[in-house]
Amino acid sequence: MVNERRKVIYIEVLRAIAVLFVIFNHTSQNGYVRFTLCDPGTIQYWFYMFFSVIAGISVPLFYTISGSVLLGKDETIGYVWKKRVFKYALVLLVFSLIMYLWKTNASGSFSILSFLHQTYSESVIVPYWFLYSYIGYLIGLPILRKAVINMTDHDFYYLFGLWLVFNGLIYVLQYRLSGGTVWMNELLFPSLLTNCIVFYPALGYYLAVKVKKITNKMCIVLLLSTLGSIALTMYLTHYRITLTGDLNESTVSFFFDTYRPLQVVSVYCIVRKLFENRKIPDLVRLLLGNLGSCVFGIYLVEEITRGILLTVYETLSESINGFVAVWIYVIAVFVLSWICVASVRYLYALFCRSVLKKSN
Repeated sequence: MVNERRKVIYIEVLRAIAVLFVIFNHTSQNGYVRFTLCDPGTIQYWFYMFFSVIAGISVPLFYTISGSVLLGKDETIGYVWKKRVFKYALVLLVFSLIMYLWKTNASGSFSILSFLHQTYSESVIVPYWFLYSYIGYLIGLPILRKAVINMTDHDFYYLFGLWLVFNGLIYVLQYRLSGGTVWMNELLFPSLLTNCIVFYPALGYYLAVKVKKITNKMCIVLLLSTLGSIALTMYLTHYRITLTGDLNESTVSFFFDTYRPLQVVSVYCIVRKLFENRKIPDLVRLLLGNLGSCVFGIYLVEEITRGILLTVYETLSESINGFVAVWIYVIAVFVLSWICVASVRYLYALFCRSVLKKSN
């Protein structure tokens, strides 16, 4: 029982790290791709790019956490649909409506048909793309669960090797050697296995179930490997920018996912090492538990809180370093979102208790 409780705490910390990076990733040139505003090769350019690369672990980390938590469960297909797929589909519909109303309030151009069309075929706001992806992952969860549970260690090594070879080695070499002019036929890529909604959940299951103990030596090796992978990613990003001159936010992350698994594994294992089998004060445990339970809600509302607190960044950036200002802004958005979500959860719990007392 003690080990399970410790496991929950490190999972909650990982969730908090992931959503913090999600918020940072939505700061555009103020933070996430601030390096594109700097002269190439300067200290600021490389420093800001480092954060851009590492912050991209947010969504892969969410999927890794989900795999570590969900893939080992014994659930029927009916249960998955009723308790997971429909739940998140409802959340998507409700919060898309909230965001749609929030966006159209000023113009007064609300249209139910426009809302339904946009929700079905696109997304009301860009950050909600993850919800669509996650629902797709949940739909395939029963099949993925059976496949992963029956995999041996060698099967996992093979899966991870596929990513490193096809998404890493081949992807990098063909671009670097040809100057971005020659690409392998995409039909040769094992995209089904290296897809984000398959690979990272499997990675999470392996790290949570198959890896019994995280050692200090393992953490050091992973950390050094991660720093090396980030340095290589930064070099490749700089090479592509030099080659193409393209500094658009949508394209500068061309190589960011290439060695992402190394970064995800490092963060996962180091956090697990720090919080597993350690005595944690009850108050800290309570706060981390509450934070972890609010992370999904934070993701849902951070678009609104970012808008509310934007003046915080604008004011701070006039007097202090802009990158420092943007991180204060990100943390402020994180905290305000947490307070809002925790308050709603608390009021909902009080309401449910009140209804339960009346029914008894």
